Amino acid sequence: MSTIARATRAQPVHLVVIALIAIVFVIGFSASDRFATPLNMANVQDQMVALAIVALAQTIVILSGGIDLSYAGALSFLCVVFAAIAGDSAGALLLAMAAVVALGILIGMINGGITAYVGVHPLITTLGTSTILAGAALLITRQPSGSVPLFFEDFTYGRLGVMPFGMIFVIALYLLIGFMLWRTTFGTRIYAIGDNEAAAAVSGLPVRQTKVAIYALSGLLCAVAAMYMTGRFGVGDPRAGVGFDLRSITPVIVGGTLLAGGKGGVLGTALAVILLAFLANVLNFMNISSYYQWIAEGLIIIAAVSFFAGKGKS
Repeated sequence: MSTIARATRAQPVHLVVIALIAIVFVIGFSASDRFATPLNMANVQDQMVALAIVALAQTIVILSGGIDLSYAGALSFLCVVFAAIAGDSAGALLLAMAAVVALGILIGMINGGITAYVGVHPLITTLGTSTILAGAALLITRQPSGSVPLFFEDFTYGRLGVMPFGMIFVIALYLLIGFMLWRTTFGTRIYAIGDNEAAAAVSGLPVRQTKVAIYALSGLLCAVAAMYMTGRFGVGDPRAGVGFDLRSITPVIVGGTLLAGGKGGVLGTALAVILLAFLANVLNFMNISSYYQWIAEGLIIIAAVSFFAGKGKS
């Protein structure tokens, strides 16, 4: 069985996450009559869009055996830049989109280049990049500033029935990236490098170039998330990305992607994003403090990592 076939086949963890989602829904139905309302369902979807996009980016990186902690600073910086350029016209919005996409890809290429060609561990590289970008965002503005055209803001709040436009876009994005991972040469290389980088290099795969491309794609997805977040805020917040570095890892791990790389996929990440979003929603209905939500999320990470570490040893 090929590396990619082994890595993408149905995993028991998916069934576990689905069961946990079902349990959360049962608790939600019991906790409040408002849980099952179309308004609440739509609101939860709105809240998970940005995290779903960034978690998708993190999935690709972790599958290759890397990690990207630059999202906190990158999101903040890109949000500020986007709002500073977008203004109130369609032309300015297109210019802002082009600039932010280019910057996102550049940030990713820098991360990938330092990791692949200089040999610095990706955790150190991306953490350093995040710190630089967070500082740059605050140098541009200390307060939320800038603006986006009203029609773009309205679009980020738009819905088709109970499904937000943002969630429709996320579903399409996950299908696209899933196809890339499972059916393209680039996807095969990602799994091969994550499974055994040395063997991939010996077999003739362009490991360094592929790593740069992986981080560039991660930067592109980060830029997409930043544009969506700015549209929702209506302004560029220099602290918009705070916490996304670690929050992006949680769905990836809970969804069954190994931190060592080479095994996992977007389905597990998607299920985990749904689980975490509705878990937070149910805890809010139960009037449980967000501090306890952070504790619960931390415990979930530890449990997931311990579970997969045990499976790896066995």
